[in-house]
Amino acid sequence: MQKLAWEVRPAPPAGGAVVVTVGGDLDRAGRAEFVTGLTALIGEHHGVVLDVSALVPHHSSTVHVFTEALARAGGWPGACLGLVAPDPALSSLLTASRVDQEVPVYDTVDEALAHLADRPPVVRDSWRFEVDPHAPGHARARVREVCRRWGLDVDVREAAEIVITELLTNAVEHATSPSVVEVERHGDAFRMAVRDYDTGATGHDVPAATTWQAPPTSSPRGRGLAMVAAVSHSWGVLRHPDGKTVWAEMTARPATA
Repeated sequence: MQKLAWEVRPAPPAGGAVVVTVGGDLDRAGRAEFVTGLTALIGEHHGVVLDVSALVPHHSSTVHVFTEALARAGGWPGACLGLVAPDPALSSLLTASRVDQEVPVYDTVDEALAHLADRPPVVRDSWRFEVDPHAPGHARARVREVCRRWGLDVDVREAAEIVITELLTNAVEHATSPSVVEVERHGDAFRMAVRDYDTGATGHDVPAATTWQAPPTSSPRGRGLAMVAAVSHSWGVLRHPDGKTVWAEMTARPATA
């Protein structure tokens, strides 16, 4: 196997970004080191164009090193990463895994530099929260900041704060495990999801969106989902063997000047 080799050079014209060439064999054993190195480069320069024409992945899962490093560096718009000239095998892996939706792929360095600051087709973030009554407030602050960074309208931000508060409050009150909050902007949609690991031992469950009915106004229960349904254009529940994910989606209207 050929050891990984990195070459870093400033991007012309100088603007903080760098062009990096990486070549060699990337296997699962070297994954952690690769992510650490790439994260450090993105963090230092904020923009990295990565020439991967000589990079050889030895397992399909290794292509996630690019999204992992970008996420660790803080994600778009403060951290930008573009890939250049993958060989056909790597290009197919990037497409099949949808990594290219979060880390765009270009034919040339010049093209990558010209579009490096553009928002990728998909941007996402995630956080883990313990079973803590303060968790909904912390999540609300995180969502507010994400909406600001991603340039979303104030109405979207306010609706998103309502949704994440209700979903995480429900998880904190009824689940017996930590929760993971994921937010994603893809195209014109902004999606939020709360994944818990409650196997049903508490006796509480969230009904499917297709069977859920809004409670009467006099009911003390069920108002949270009614608020979620009111400010989202769609929502639902995904069941897992070890818990569930409750998600909601709304239109990602951009902020106006």
